[in-house]
Amino acid sequence: MMGRYISAILFSVLLFFAVSTVNASITSWTCGDDGDHAIVMSSPTWAEVDEEYQLSMNCTQNWFPGHLQGDFITDTPTDPTVRILEDISNDTTFAWTDYHITIGMTQSFSILSTGLTAPAGWAASVIAPVAGILPNTNNVAGYVGTINYVNATGSPIAIGYDDIFGFKISFLGSTNFTTQQVPTPEPATIGLLGLGAMALLRRRKA
Repeated sequence: MMGRYISAILFSVLLFFAVSTVNASITSWTCGDDGDHAIVMSSPTWAEVDEEYQLSMNCTQNWFPGHLQGDFITDTPTDPTVRILEDISNDTTFAWTDYHITIGMTQSFSILSTGLTAPAGWAASVIAPVAGILPNTNNVAGYVGTINYVNATGSPIAIGYDDIFGFKISFLGSTNFTTQQVPTPEPATIGLLGLGAMALLRRRKA
């Protein structure tokens, strides 16, 4: 009798650990731009890769800040992992030497440093999520983190060119999300923009 009791306890413990280590399944998702045309998103694709999920999309950035938004619906409140890959075309008026993606979620989440994808010769770093207000929302509370991409030894992303920025997130169950995406001009372009502003001020004074 005691042996059966112990066996039942061991089975329950093993079942608990088996269930607790299985990630949630994502049953549905949405993702799109916010309609202001700062970023225009098209052709999102969804795939399961090595027990994780991958969301890939093509985007054109016309000005900044640009915003994406959507949600992930899961079948249990555990931690699925999603790799997000954004192929972004530069349709602004300047070449990019930095690119910054701030992401907010209504559930606690992590940005995994092992899942960062950056243009060749660029470095990527993570500011871990903390409690805050989601970007581009009417004071929706949640958690906010940032991925900073910086040209280290590569080339700026010139006007009319594109490259891929990627990151991997793990979160605790169904969640809404929003992003804010900001490119930075290369120094030469910043100087030209400054000269243009000074010329405009002189014309106004004249």
